[in-house]
Amino acid sequence: MPQATVTPRRTVISVRKTATSSVKTPVSAAAHKTRSLFVHAALYVAVLTLVWWALLPAIAQAYVDPSVMTYTIQALAAVVVALSAVLGVAFRRSRKVLFRLLKIDENANKIVEGAVHKVDIKGAEAANTQMKEILAAEAIRLKEQKEGTLKPKGRIGVAFLVSFFTVFTILVVAPLELVANSARDLSFNLNDVAGPVILAGLVITLILTAVLSLLRKRVFNVAVASVGAIGVASYIQAVFLNGGMPLADGHAVIWSDFTTQMIVSGIIWLAIIAAAVVFSLLRARQFRTSLLVTATGLIIVQAVGVASLWGPAVAAFTDVNTRESQQIYATRDGLFNVSSKKNVVVFVLDTTDTAFVQKLYDEYPETFAPLTGFTWYRNSVGSMIPTRYGIPSLLFGSRPQPGENFNDFVYNWAQSDQYLKDIQDAGYQAGLYTDQLNYSHYRDTAQKYSINYHEPRGRGIDNQLDVLGALCILYKTALCRDMSWVFKPHFWYYTEDLNMRMRKPANLDEVDLSSQPYTEDDLKYYQELQHYGLSIDDSAGQKGSFRFIHLIGSHPPYILDRNVERTEDPSKQNVDEQTMGAYRIVAQYIAELKRLGVYENTSFIVTADHGNWYSTERDIQTPSAPVIMYKPAGQTAEEAAQPMQVSDAPVWHYDILAQTLKDMGADQQMLSNYTTPLDESYEGEARPRYYIETLSDGRRDTFVREFVVNGDANDMKNWSLTGNEWSVEPWHD
Repeated sequence: MPQATVTPRRTVISVRKTATSSVKTPVSAAAHKTRSLFVHAALYVAVLTLVWWALLPAIAQAYVDPSVMTYTIQALAAVVVALSAVLGVAFRRSRKVLFRLLKIDENANKIVEGAVHKVDIKGAEAANTQMKEILAAEAIRLKEQKEGTLKPKGRIGVAFLVSFFTVFTILVVAPLELVANSARDLSFNLNDVAGPVILAGLVITLILTAVLSLLRKRVFNVAVASVGAIGVASYIQAVFLNGGMPLADGHAVIWSDFTTQMIVSGIIWLAIIAAAVVFSLLRARQFRTSLLVTATGLIIVQAVGVASLWGPAVAAFTDVNTRESQQIYATRDGLFNVSSKKNVVVFVLDTTDTAFVQKLYDEYPETFAPLTGFTWYRNSVGSMIPTRYGIPSLLFGSRPQPGENFNDFVYNWAQSDQYLKDIQDAGYQAGLYTDQLNYSHYRDTAQKYSINYHEPRGRGIDNQLDVLGALCILYKTALCRDMSWVFKPHFWYYTEDLNMRMRKPANLDEVDLSSQPYTEDDLKYYQELQHYGLSIDDSAGQKGSFRFIHLIGSHPPYILDRNVERTEDPSKQNVDEQTMGAYRIVAQYIAELKRLGVYENTSFIVTADHGNWYSTERDIQTPSAPVIMYKPAGQTAEEAAQPMQVSDAPVWHYDILAQTLKDMGADQQMLSNYTTPLDESYEGEARPRYYIETLSDGRRDTFVREFVVNGDANDMKNWSLTGNEWSVEPWHD
């Protein structure tokens, strides 16, 4: 029988000598080989380092003639080349020795040429068949390598890392940073939300990983690339493309003003996602490697940033005084209690402007029918704007002086506590229901002079966080921050939305108001007022009670109608409906006072922290006049039943302080420290009043400037700048 030699295959086998064989060696052997290579390389580098360090010559100085420098350089270059060759040979030889000692086959997992030997025809056919199978398997392997095909374990690993990166960036980092940066305005802090946010992020990561892992080949590559691209684009959006973001203060945002940002960010997002998809198809392995490296790097960077959010909290926790102070904030304690002796009540309806009230007075006069015994002073001037300055103005009274550092003035504002001290000295029990004194530099003063600024206590202090509601609103805010400008209108929110959505609905019969924080939530306040009503409390033995109640009033967003019901009807989402709703709350409070028989003996003021306002970089162009309405105590039943009167006497925000103290029985010596009481102003009086506006670049306050108003405050012609202005540095708390 003729013999055959399989020599034609030798060339093919030789060419594919370094290709991976279709006959796989055990994974453990391959891993062992990889580890050995790594250990060998590390040891080799360590030895070289020690050798070079040992041979490092001492510093010597010598003159070298320039004419011989060329030869010197050539000689040194030759030494370097020769030494490199020697080191290369040493590296390869030492690796072979290591492989031999560890019994590692260097040709494992490769196609290698076998020994040449004679075979018969059957043997030749079998060899040809085997080689065809090997080459077919190799072709499949090369195709899969080009397409970036991964085995199940590889897909799971890649999917997990990419999913973790994107979820961590959007749904963990963004919510935690938003809560940390808005800590003063929120009822819940970083420690409250961190657990649910991180746990939910891990669950979403695992779900996304499972979904991606079920995909295969190019579909998998494209899906992973898209998810990773969204994470990268979100990071770029948050760090570089969010400049000029409007304030989330409830005012309507004119999104057409941000067309340029929408176009630019939209193009960048499309470019990132498109590039990711294209490269995942053309250069799958290389792109996947770069994506994994990028994801890992950004995870580390963001993790460090998130960890740093707890820095101030840790510092505060180690300081006993600071820790105790941070546990003090406005509660609802005493919110629905009044005195049987005498009451002074100030309702502050946020942003309620005289112009708003005038429109309602002309078109819906029935809105003010319950305000019997009142006088509306419609020639009014405010103090400062916005709320963070307007509320302290009504409680501390002092104003910045020319040349004074404005930030120092704000931080030390609470030291001007004469008004609150005078209320206490007059024998009145004060309840200050506003979250605008939750700043660290106000809290001690608020606690000193009020009954409701304290640590939460009583039934209901535990388990107040609505985890699902908190996650939903936090994810909404996160998407608003991290998505392209085109999508921001769909995720826009108002800061108070977080407080409303993050807190569990309380069973009003199973909680103590001393355990509940006070936030400006008109619907909640109205529902509680209807449920609890007002009650007499003379247990403290004071001469009377002082209640300062800050509500949302006319401040956007407009979510309540005239019946104080949440509305989704666009025709009812306007300033008129919401203002009428605010006055309905006032009417309900008045009805409760009448029910208790203490209305005639109650001094009642309805005002606003400021008038109509919007963020602007320029001086205001229209008047901003807060509503001021006043009903004195000590009226007869007939006087208290009279319809509301209207006066054009020139009044000022600070007159409210004087009026309340006068109604508490303050003597002339005490009143001499204040402006004129409301009821002592008269029509036709020439009285200059001063108002401080705030200029903003859309992100923070930049300047405050002073106006003087002479004449009717509702006519901008009577407003003029005095030249006094103060620069505002970035806030800290």
